[in-house]
Amino acid sequence: MLTVGQLARIFNVSAKTLRHYDAVGLFTPVKVGEENQYRFYSPEQLPELRRILFLRSMGLSIEIIRELKRNGTLGDAEKLKPILLEHADGIRDEIGRQQKLLAAVQRMVDYISVTGGTSMEPKLVKKAAFTVVGMEWNNKSSEGGIPQLWDRFVPREDEIQGKLQPDISYGVCIPGSNGDFSYIAGYETTGEHIPNGMMTFAVPEQTYAVFTHTGSLSRLGETMELIYSKWLPLHSLEPSQGMDLEVYDERFTGPEDEQTQIDLYIPVKP
Repeated sequence: MLTVGQLARIFNVSAKTLRHYDAVGLFTPVKVGEENQYRFYSPEQLPELRRILFLRSMGLSIEIIRELKRNGTLGDAEKLKPILLEHADGIRDEIGRQQKLLAAVQRMVDYISVTGGTSMEPKLVKKAAFTVVGMEWNNKSSEGGIPQLWDRFVPREDEIQGKLQPDISYGVCIPGSNGDFSYIAGYETTGEHIPNGMMTFAVPEQTYAVFTHTGSLSRLGETMELIYSKWLPLHSLEPSQGMDLEVYDERFTGPEDEQTQIDLYIPVKP
């Protein structure tokens, strides 16, 4: 027979915990001394206690473990296995959430540093006026968002004729009045043929500071924020009223790829 103290030593658990398990009917001794009320446990109970302590360490409540014991699951490895696997899935999901949180914290650390964690050198480019044919989205009148616009546009991009640079597509960001904002996904063309459901737009000549965004497009907003708040002032560049461009070429390998790259053309004063 084993005493409370011996169990406490074997499993590195307090005697108070073992007495509590007894009081709530979770793990009871096989014998209690009549005179001294000492609790005694049999060696055959050790596997059960190990499972109880493990499940508690995994976050399962006493009530749940007690129910598992009541219905025979606690002592049945085959019944217990799917419960543990389900709990393992929950742990993996939580690890994923914590990893995303850690990444967000690290990005914030980068952001509050002098240059946002990266010293990004812009390239100044004066781009002549050109014509884009594509599909439009508006933040007030259109459904979905910009990713959904690209989902609709990409299957139809071969309908556009007269592409001047077939390997380069554009996202044209057009500011409007009263908070309106339009976005065109398209190609530079001669503008002579406009497929049904598409439109043509003339992008004026502008001087741009060109930055390269690397990584998932879900973080594109963070890069844009850093451009305006840190990198433009750092290089004594002043933004001008105009149209931002997103330029997609062979370096774009998918919206979620951490190695993907697109160029951001930001209008600046010469």
